[in-house]
Amino acid sequence: MKPKTQRSLGIAFGAAGLEVAEVARNGGPSVRLLRCASFPVAPSGAAQDGSAPAGAGAPLVVEQLKSFQPARGASLASVAAGLSSSDVLCRLLSLPTVKDAELRPMLELQLENLAPLPPEQVVFGFEVLRKTETQSELLVAIARREKVVERLEQLREAGLAADVLDLNALALLEWLRQQRVLPEQELDQLALVVLEGETATLLLNHAGHPHLVMAVPLGALRGTEAEQLGQAAQLIGDELHLAQAAVQTLRPEASWPVVRVLQHSAPDTPAADLDAALLAEALEARTGATCEALALDPREQAVAVALGLCFRAVANGQGRLNLVPAEYLAERRRGALRQRLRKAAILAALIYAVALAGALSALGFQMSKLSSLESEAARMKPAFDRVSALRDDVHVLQEYVTNKSPSLEILLELLQLRPDGLFLTELTFNDGEQVSLNGYAPNASAVSEFEAKLQKSALFPGGTTMSPLTNQKTRGGEVVVKFQIQCKMKKSPHEETTRRRGKRR
Repeated sequence: MKPKTQRSLGIAFGAAGLEVAEVARNGGPSVRLLRCASFPVAPSGAAQDGSAPAGAGAPLVVEQLKSFQPARGASLASVAAGLSSSDVLCRLLSLPTVKDAELRPMLELQLENLAPLPPEQVVFGFEVLRKTETQSELLVAIARREKVVERLEQLREAGLAADVLDLNALALLEWLRQQRVLPEQELDQLALVVLEGETATLLLNHAGHPHLVMAVPLGALRGTEAEQLGQAAQLIGDELHLAQAAVQTLRPEASWPVVRVLQHSAPDTPAADLDAALLAEALEARTGATCEALALDPREQAVAVALGLCFRAVANGQGRLNLVPAEYLAERRRGALRQRLRKAAILAALIYAVALAGALSALGFQMSKLSSLESEAARMKPAFDRVSALRDDVHVLQEYVTNKSPSLEILLELLQLRPDGLFLTELTFNDGEQVSLNGYAPNASAVSEFEAKLQKSALFPGGTTMSPLTNQKTRGGEVVVKFQIQCKMKKSPHEETTRRRGKRR
């Protein structure tokens, strides 16, 4: 049997405008482009020609998106939207390896320290880059809730609902990989600078995974073309150096042999007049790194990000970064359920009409058939209600098990006990009885203070053992004190029962 064609939509909200692409997939990973378009859109709150009222960009976005609504009777398998880097704050984190279900609750505990805004004003998504038995590296993206809601509402007004809200920079990286624009070896260690109107996006790829995405404001460029090139090279070069140092803190082996510069600005924006090749030369002169312009076919570049969003959704819909709030996803599932129920109701009405029409010629037979259908529907309803109730019970139990995770309890305790300036770099659980803490502090007194608090904690009744302290010089020339502390954990009720039974025997 020929596999059913699934259609997906990629929508990139970018500084250069709106990019949309619709693709089809016949069961496999490859996709076929059906249609695409790019639209220059005035930002929300700004006039397009000086005469349009503030906020004129939002209605224009909705009108352009309406042309991509599926035809009557058709449906979209997925809708993947993307935000520009100026709307998102990205962080690279290293956390103790836990179950997949525990990652989001663990990040929620740290969200107040990661985001510059209160947790209730932001949404976040994450993508696991590297995972070992003890440590996991994650790329965490944080966005203003109001910006996310604004984009989702624009899609809703256009008759579309987003399954995934991704990052445009990651979608562009996926497009470069799928189109084989660069050699695989260079792509795995890519440093990319994308000029996008009022900002420049910096993307650092290491070992085949994105480790940093950030935006550098360029709205303050002034003077002649040469002066603007120098200002841009200084701004981008300084931030690029800091970004590379930040990644190398967790991955010291990381390096980027070539820095690529791509021009992707809308007309009449601060970075639109910057020549990518000349900027690459200025960056090379400032940083000492090899810098080259990345030249793409203008027609392909116009929808590259939208296609990249489709590629990412098709390649791995599960486990990818997603900024759509949980309440929107739940509402989407409820809407799909209501739609299925409406279709079922229409189907039931049609069956009833056919049965009623047939009753004119064979009333007794059709009445018997109708009674049988009604009995079957009544018989299945209690089963459906029981399954729904069991599903809710399982959901509650899953949340209970997740919230009772000892690793989360210990992590929360460590965050509360940790003195200012002391940082944990590794946390290892040994046979469920001991936890090993590795880290560094500015001085030995901070380590002693931390150990004293651990000894008083109810989670470590077995006391602590600290290895000899060592001094280590950082790259900045500062001297820090490295430590290792072994803590004996509180036994779980199951372990305590097992121990008492062994004594009675």
